[in-house]
Amino acid sequence: MITKEDCQKAIKTFRAKQGVEATDENIIATIHLMNTHGVDFHAALDQSSRNGNDHGIDAWFFDEAKSELYIYQSKLTENRPAALRGLADLDNARQWLEEIIIEGTVAAIPNDNHCLFNLYTTLAKVRESIRAVNFSLASLFDKNELEDLTEYGEFQKAFIKSRLNEFIRQQRAGKLTLNLNQFNLETALPEKIKTYPLTTLPDSRVELRRNAYLDLSYVPLHSLVQLYRQRGTVLFDKNVRLSLMATKEAKERLVNPLDATLDKIVSGELNPNIFPFYHIGITIAASASTTENDGHLNLEAPSIINGCQTITIANEYLRRLEKGTNNEEALSRFKQIKVIAKVVVGTTNEELKEITNANNRQNPIENWQLFSNEPIHIEIEQVLKENGVFYERQKGKFDSVMKNAENAKFYFNTRGAYIKVVDLGQIIAVAKGQLQWGAKPSDIFLNKENHDKVFDRAVTKYYQDILFCTNLLKAIKRGLNVYLEQPTYANSNAPKIFLKPMVRAHLYRLALLYFYQSQNKESLRLDYSTYLLKIASMTLVEEMQTFYLKVISKTKNWYNGESKTLTVEVSKKSMDTFFGGLATELGIDIDEGQAPFTSRAINWKQYEEEVAD
Repeated sequence: MITKEDCQKAIKTFRAKQGVEATDENIIATIHLMNTHGVDFHAALDQSSRNGNDHGIDAWFFDEAKSELYIYQSKLTENRPAALRGLADLDNARQWLEEIIIEGTVAAIPNDNHCLFNLYTTLAKVRESIRAVNFSLASLFDKNELEDLTEYGEFQKAFIKSRLNEFIRQQRAGKLTLNLNQFNLETALPEKIKTYPLTTLPDSRVELRRNAYLDLSYVPLHSLVQLYRQRGTVLFDKNVRLSLMATKEAKERLVNPLDATLDKIVSGELNPNIFPFYHIGITIAASASTTENDGHLNLEAPSIINGCQTITIANEYLRRLEKGTNNEEALSRFKQIKVIAKVVVGTTNEELKEITNANNRQNPIENWQLFSNEPIHIEIEQVLKENGVFYERQKGKFDSVMKNAENAKFYFNTRGAYIKVVDLGQIIAVAKGQLQWGAKPSDIFLNKENHDKVFDRAVTKYYQDILFCTNLLKAIKRGLNVYLEQPTYANSNAPKIFLKPMVRAHLYRLALLYFYQSQNKESLRLDYSTYLLKIASMTLVEEMQTFYLKVISKTKNWYNGESKTLTVEVSKKSMDTFFGGLATELGIDIDEGQAPFTSRAINWKQYEEEVAD
């Protein structure tokens, strides 16, 4: 038996390096596939599942030389009976494969799961030549530690009696096997690097420098949709956002016009060749590219950096066509649509970031979006996902992911809400006392230096701070608005005072630290540190009224005096001195007391045990 700790170390390293979103079991299946069969990272991603609805198939591999198919189910558990439950998943996989291999049919094309889609399209080409199918349960355990359990014998009998075993042995003179394997953590170099072919245009290369260039390509829209179905959302990982189709603005400006054009093309009203006249084209980044004699480009690690909206809209449109009846002519016309593509190869990360920015200006980009693919945001996203909360590091990702129930089940603590990058930046800045950024959080994203001071490498350790402070800040803001609606304040200049960004930033910090440090708020801290609230909790808003009773009147009177009734600006030094004194009055220890996102943060695991006692 190998240790779960060793597997989790490999998973953590892989996730941090590659920025892949998936469960630990799915990632370890990808690693196992790479090491066992010598496939490269991108091929392994295409052949391993990253979501549910996978018919029990976590990964697969087809050995062309031997005409052998390998099907994997992954179980990352230290409990032997729990690991053997993966055999039931393999049995589901066996039943699904029987339809395709024996009958050549499938109930529905699996175009909502890239792993199964790739397996289905591969089987469509090779089903007549398959000589062996190997089903493997990959786990922490050696074969000898599992095969004596009664469950193994029962499933072995089911596989022996299956139609697939009979068919492979009698019709193909082959064999069906059921194997128990330990996860393979021994790193192996890939046999080759997977490439993705595109048709190019002659004499269309623009050289930037040696090994850095741009090729023009003329790509069928249908091929781009198929590439998306092969790769899943990893195809858009270098983009600054995912699909914006769910927003009202996008539907009016992008979805409806494109759907209308596609309707006219597939109905025969418009010539398919009109599409590139209407469409500005897409941009693809690749790590390398080779040109074949037949005019094809073979791309390594292709990623769409502009064109996400076009491809996702076209994918949904094609789904509707595929579900309809008597749509052969419409499908044929759809397949004739071509898109002009710019293929960017060999650029630096900084160049690629600017290229992405420049190519997306038709949909305005906010500064924070340029940092969406920084490793720290990928890590925050994964840590929060592991705890059931959604972090929208790419604009539009929440709607894109959550519309699929198989994806939504991982976000059991997100309550229909998500954490925004800018909001989290403001929360961290306020907690750390970086009040100029707490007052104007957009400035965090003006440059990498600012960004890295707020989003340092330690942020992921404080995921419960993220939840508690996010929930609390919603109540702080809502509570302040409610308090200022009282006639005493509404009819004074108080609303103007508390609209001032620096006053608010100081006030937010006082409230945050007060509720983080106060001994009589222990149960409140526990209640709001495990799940995300969509709107401010009324319980917290009411708690805020008591807090504001202690500070609002004092702050108003001080600010009026210091600013000569808002006729002069109050200096930073005066503001720091006043709010520092107010913190002392409230019993807040700014210098040595508990503070989120710092070395003085609450140890939540220990804290929960202490409060429980």
